[in-house]
Amino acid sequence: MKILIIAIPRSGSTTLIRAMSSTLKLNRIDEPFNEELWGNVNWNYKPENNVVVKSLVDIDVPNIINFYKKYSKLFDKTIILSRKNTQEAAESYAFQIWKNSKNPNTWHHKYNYNQPGDIDKWVEFMIKNTSDLEILSKELNIEIDWYEDLYCGDEEKIVNFLNKHEIDVDIPEFSEYLNPKHRLRQFKKTII
Repeated sequence: MKILIIAIPRSGSTTLIRAMSSTLKLNRIDEPFNEELWGNVNWNYKPENNVVVKSLVDIDVPNIINFYKKYSKLFDKTIILSRKNTQEAAESYAFQIWKNSKNPNTWHHKYNYNQPGDIDKWVEFMIKNTSDLEILSKELNIEIDWYEDLYCGDEEKIVNFLNKHEIDVDIPEFSEYLNPKHRLRQFKKTII
């Protein structure tokens, strides 16, 4: 089985690839086209069998829609993942960039959000990514899956997601990966 996850940044795609890799016993390839991670990117990367690949929609190619339309044909299943709340996605992205600049390699660590400054450019960045993903969704005729549905703690929504993509896994094990208690963004509890 070959599964492709195409996502906007800060949409839970890393958690989703971990869940799929573990529960389906698939090899995991994270962002093969991310030049910041890998330097020289192999733009001709072909997925081997028994793999789940996660790639973000903001890679540096001339036509992102055409690129992913062609690339997705190499996979048995394609999942498109986004967020309904663009503001929270932008806040998460801006804060993680700021935090990672102070303390490298903390991209996937838990945090409490406190605004690092003006995030307008990151809101625009997320709007652009979301728009590209929506166009891709229409072009591929694949419905978008939403962060807010997968990470809400509602097992019925997770089962719907798995059924929609015809993925047969241990539901409690898979659901535990998506448990909201594992969210990176933590919220301070107020005692009244």
